[in-house]
Amino acid sequence: MTMFEWAAVALIVFGMVIPFWVMTLLTMIVLYQQRKIFKPPSRQIKVHDYTQLMVAIDDLRHSDGKASFNGPALQTYLREMKHYPEYRETSLLYLEDLSISGTKKWSTICKAEQKAVEHYLLGLDDE
Repeated sequence: MTMFEWAAVALIVFGMVIPFWVMTLLTMIVLYQQRKIFKPPSRQIKVHDYTQLMVAIDDLRHSDGKASFNGPALQTYLREMKHYPEYRETSLLYLEDLSISGTKKWSTICKAEQKAVEHYLLGLDDE
């Protein structure tokens, strides 16, 4: 092989092949780290989060007149119940027992959200 051929081979190897494998390796490392970061929560953590959600809703319901009705918080909590389909039966029983009275804007919004969550958990909506 001539010097020109060696130079061409060196340029191909060092200019294309090695950077390709380096980028492939770096991509695999980044994907592995992202999977570790965004790993789904374990079942124990999910149970704890669901319990905290139910306690928060119950605290809003039984505030004993200490504070006014917190509609935005209740709407957010109700919507969050969709993220726990494995506790569907418990959520449906709780929602059945939940009564939101009032005619103000947030009461109406919370009633609609309660109905939407019930439909979602029953599988009546394709959300």
